[in-house]
Amino acid sequence: MHTLTRSAIAAAALAAFSAASMADTNILPTGWASIGTSGVVGVLRAGSGWETGASLAAQASIADGAFVPEMTQWNSGSWWWDQDPSVNEFQVVTTILLNQAYTIDSFVVQADDNDTYRIEYWTGSAWQTAWDIPTLPSFGLVTRSSGLLPPITTTQLRFTATGGDNFYAVSEIQAFGTPAVPEPETYALMLGGLAVIGWVARRRRG
Repeated sequence: MHTLTRSAIAAAALAAFSAASMADTNILPTGWASIGTSGVVGVLRAGSGWETGASLAAQASIADGAFVPEMTQWNSGSWWWDQDPSVNEFQVVTTILLNQAYTIDSFVVQADDNDTYRIEYWTGSAWQTAWDIPTLPSFGLVTRSSGLLPPITTTQLRFTATGGDNFYAVSEIQAFGTPAVPEPETYALMLGGLAVIGWVARRRRG
């Protein structure tokens, strides 16, 4: 049923994000201060059919710099959730607070293949879209690259699902950029936005 092999998917993914990763560094493995998710993760609706092989990774693994094998089952060793109303009444949102301001110009995400996702960044007063992540139909967890984007400077990133089958998963988020030193008042405004996020924190280190 699937015409793409695992090796072909992996080769395409590597080719897609290699250019982005050459110029900048993936800032997330050492650049995050806390990660919080609002909503229920790791729980399936009754009769979903995806119970076999399901395992929830540590939340921090989405920013550890390591990919799982391409085309791994979507809810095996990933940060996953079921957006069905019986499990989640509201949208599941994962927010990454950075340990300082960074200027970022590209992203790489490994997530469930047949869904769309979005990465947003905090401007200091509002959330703005950094990258709308398209589907890459194959099977399970597959890697997509944004390519080079207009640079943004931020202290927070936010990840959500925007469409698909309501079975959502992310196994890796990478943000390529460099440390930034904004004006003091701008940095204070960015950090101040944390107070109004309203997330339910699930802090996990390690």
